Amino acid sequence: MTAAGIYIHIPFCRSKCGYCHFLSFPFDGGDEADAGAGERYADALLREMRLFAAARRGEPLLVDSIYLGGGTPSLVPARWIADLLDGCRRLFVLAGDCETTLEANPGTVSSDKAAAYRQAGVNRVSLGAQSFSDAELRAVGRIHDVAAVAEAMDALGRRGGGAGFEDVSLDLMLGLPGQTAGSWRETLARATDLPVRHLSVYMLDLDDDSPLRAPQAGGAPTLPDDDLVADLYAETVGDLAARGFAQYEISNFAKGGRSSRHNLKYWRREPVYGFGLGSHSFDGRRRYANVCDFGEYFRRVEAGRSPVAWSDEVTGRRAAEELFFLGLRLAEGVRLRGIPEAAESLLEERRAALEDFCDAGLLDWTGERLRLTRRGMLLSNEVLQLFV
Repeated sequence: MTAAGIYIHIPFCRSKCGYCHFLSFPFDGGDEADAGAGERYADALLREMRLFAAARRGEPLLVDSIYLGGGTPSLVPARWIADLLDGCRRLFVLAGDCETTLEANPGTVSSDKAAAYRQAGVNRVSLGAQSFSDAELRAVGRIHDVAAVAEAMDALGRRGGGAGFEDVSLDLMLGLPGQTAGSWRETLARATDLPVRHLSVYMLDLDDDSPLRAPQAGGAPTLPDDDLVADLYAETVGDLAARGFAQYEISNFAKGGRSSRHNLKYWRREPVYGFGLGSHSFDGRRRYANVCDFGEYFRRVEAGRSPVAWSDEVTGRRAAEELFFLGLRLAEGVRLRGIPEAAESLLEERRAALEDFCDAGLLDWTGERLRLTRRGMLLSNEVLQLFV
């Protein structure tokens, strides 16, 4: 069996960040109405997983990665996480080395919660630090301050009575309002001084509905210049390499080979099955997604019906486009030997443009591999649009 990934969506946050375009909703566990809705949602997640397993008619599903994302999974009671992972163990065949990741935000991780996560089977935590500047965190509406990052790391880590997590990843964000070259370098230095094996460095991307767009004309801190962000990104790649973090994807860096197994599945087009409100799935041929409305999600799942809102087959030409669009995000690029016939045809159609990108230093086409150069990763959209 080809091992699959499981994604479980926890759509609850204490508040919405100014740049967020993920499906999430405010949640206060102390509020009776919120707590009741949350319990109902946790139960619905387990029901959905049981429906999925029953639809396989006894065909086992081997799983080697589970990712609890959101939202803020660390905001909800730790027993929900334990119950969901127990459900995975009952319904699926979990590999002995299954990577089980929990997204967490500083300010929502206590020592008791961290210990409960470990007991439940979580073995990797992705912590949304974003910045080590309190002013930058306030500018985008984060609920934590810099001190909370250290507190969360103490609760999760191996020293001083921490929960003993060896795999902790930090999310950082480049291009925040008010960010300068100096503040970014300070953020990067403080992040790499912590006992982390993985860093994700995302460049701020605001869509038209992002709350952060509205205040810009009203005197909020201005966004750094695009050229400065590009320069800092290029500098970051080199700096992290010098500190032992190898870049394995445009935004992701790992030390000691501790790449995210789960996220690699998306870029390599391996099966990932999503559960929960608005979650997306890919079974190797078909992409589908759940409804995004709580009421409809509850109605369907509680009636024993699938919450899938749409389904789309991705084969032939479309699969070939995805092969390049997703695979080129990886430092390893796309291995050309043995690619499907539709991908070979697409490669030939785009050959002239791809050779131009090679001449411009954005692509490296050597032997059996096509990959972005370091400069190409900075300007990846120019290349990837060939396959959209």
